[in-house]
Amino acid sequence: MADASLTQGKRTNGFKGAYTLDAALNLLLQENGLAHSHNNSVITLERAKPLGKLATVKVIASGEKLNRSENETLSSVDITTAEEIVAHGDTNLQNIMERTPGVYSQSANENWGIRGVPASGFDDQGPAAMNGAVSVYVDDAVQAHRMITFNPLHLWDMEQVEIYSGAQSTTQGRNTLAGAVVLRTKNPTFTPEFALRTNAGTYGERGVSAMASGALIDGVLAARIAIDSQHYDGYITNKTLNIDANPLEAQNIRGKLLFTPTEKINVLFTAARTKHSTGTNAVAATAGKPDYFHLYENTESDTNITQDALTLKVDYTLDDHWTFTSITSSTQVAFTSLLDFDQLPSATQTIVRNHEQELANQEFRLGYNTEKITGFIGAYYGRVDGKVDDQLMAGSVVALDLKADTTINNAALFGEINWEFIDNWQLIGGLRYDREKNETDIRYPLNPARSAQSEKDTDVFLPKIGISHNLSENQLIGLTWRRGYRSGGVNLRTNTSHVPYDPEFTKTTELSWRGNWFNEQLQARANLYHTDWIDQQITFLDDNNNRQVANAAESKMQGIEFSASYALSPNLSLSAGGAYNHTEYLEFITNGANYSGQAFLFAPKTMATLGANYRFDNSWMIGVDLVHQGDRTSAYLTDSSGEVIGERRSDNTTLVNLNAEITLFDSLIVNGYVRNLFDTRYITNNQGDTLLDVGAPLTLGVALSYYF
Repeated sequence: MADASLTQGKRTNGFKGAYTLDAALNLLLQENGLAHSHNNSVITLERAKPLGKLATVKVIASGEKLNRSENETLSSVDITTAEEIVAHGDTNLQNIMERTPGVYSQSANENWGIRGVPASGFDDQGPAAMNGAVSVYVDDAVQAHRMITFNPLHLWDMEQVEIYSGAQSTTQGRNTLAGAVVLRTKNPTFTPEFALRTNAGTYGERGVSAMASGALIDGVLAARIAIDSQHYDGYITNKTLNIDANPLEAQNIRGKLLFTPTEKINVLFTAARTKHSTGTNAVAATAGKPDYFHLYENTESDTNITQDALTLKVDYTLDDHWTFTSITSSTQVAFTSLLDFDQLPSATQTIVRNHEQELANQEFRLGYNTEKITGFIGAYYGRVDGKVDDQLMAGSVVALDLKADTTINNAALFGEINWEFIDNWQLIGGLRYDREKNETDIRYPLNPARSAQSEKDTDVFLPKIGISHNLSENQLIGLTWRRGYRSGGVNLRTNTSHVPYDPEFTKTTELSWRGNWFNEQLQARANLYHTDWIDQQITFLDDNNNRQVANAAESKMQGIEFSASYALSPNLSLSAGGAYNHTEYLEFITNGANYSGQAFLFAPKTMATLGANYRFDNSWMIGVDLVHQGDRTSAYLTDSSGEVIGERRSDNTTLVNLNAEITLFDSLIVNGYVRNLFDTRYITNNQGDTLLDVGAPLTLGVALSYYF
């Protein structure tokens, strides 16, 4: 929306290149002394405020469904824009995670988490898991659990990545106890855009990408298509079979249609297909010492995932204050894998997995925005249908076979309101009522007596309250309390006792601070938190030596996350971040072992990152990132009485990554990257004496992109 006098007679020279919607709009408006602001799906034009020679683009956090700026969002959120993806040389989600305060990761993206909590949770559900501790959304479509642990999620044609640390259960629901990740790809444009890219690098890296966008009906209908194909031989060799042990094949194709029949209606349809294939990421070890980048197994292990996702989003501006949003999504996933069960060069035991999942979701939301009150109310329904077929093979003989069907129906009512009850003081209140029904049918064709049928119903209330205060125009402080939730279910691990277990809950108190100086050239954020975790889902062996999941632990987490960025000059930008996270089992006794007082597995206490990016006047750009991640426990060692007497630890690491870019002939861009500059060798998962995970060695790559 705009006053006609603001735009009358104004023109723009246009531009080329890869920009986010906000950045592109900013560039167009700045030429004419204009700026813009968001009100849900409505963009309002206004006269720009006087700024110094450096102006920064306002970044909008959309994951909490209020479309606030990053500096107005009290949740601990790290937002990476398309420009920052280019500046850091990021190619996949793991690259972003490595420098995000409060997030830990390891090579191949198989084990990552937020605030010390693994994305899959602590209940050891394996590949069949349907409930995680972190939810990942791409263009409003929730991703299946296997997609977020076995697929590094490539970033071609990505608009923005938002990583939320801490529970998002009031807004997002059942599987966001530790946090959420929201990815948004670029939308169709009414002006033509085309891009081509080819890339190559060490260890057989090679790929090709393309994008096209433009109007089908001027001002009414636009389309965008993006294609990305990547191949990687990998850096681990299976010496027994003399093959690459961890190759990667990834193909992504995405199409979007944007329909704007009137100024008040915005309809966006997205269809995406992802295919991903990879090997095993482990290496052999002798007495716990890694045989770097070698593996000795007689099975060519592989994992294959195919996902098809459809999303229809409708935004309707009812008037100056009210908006209506509908999001409909459907996701279908097929997962297959072949694993070397004995992990030996001579024996022939393998695990064959065939899994399918179908996810359907519908959300309706009514938003309200005035100068003093902002909020929304919504209704949600989701259904998950999962099929599992796991077999243990001894040669060509089926030694064990499990088949399972699970249906999860989930419905919720939710809402949030932010009320400025006094100038510069705001109250925050949110509530979600979430209801879930889990029906699981488990069958053992070779041993029908072990078959089981289970049903689990859950009703939960998930409140959120808070208060914030603008200390000045550029300083914000806030305090929030929220309840986190991860649903219960039934253990689907093969050859276990399939007993239902209850949900687990967290209660988090969080102090937030946001500040900026020098016309927002210097920005800083910090979050201090304490979390109590009750009814924690853990795995243990019962009296019959069957693996069970039960709500049998209590824990706490407390720490701080900090990040800052400084546009020091028109050419030089600096960034820094850090996190300290203390995790502790307050009560955790399993299989006779007492882990009370110990830290969570895989949870580093410290992480830090420093970055610098310099853009020369002659179209050159160089960047450097230093990423530090503290050591962490991979396994505990206990004595005969069950007391912890030692531990296996992963390595403390500091990596240096470089990135460079040069623009040729306006539209031709050459990028190069170096990761792990000093070829540091380090263990990421010290799981045993004979097999463990290690980080990637020094890798180099170059990409040639053409925008026109």
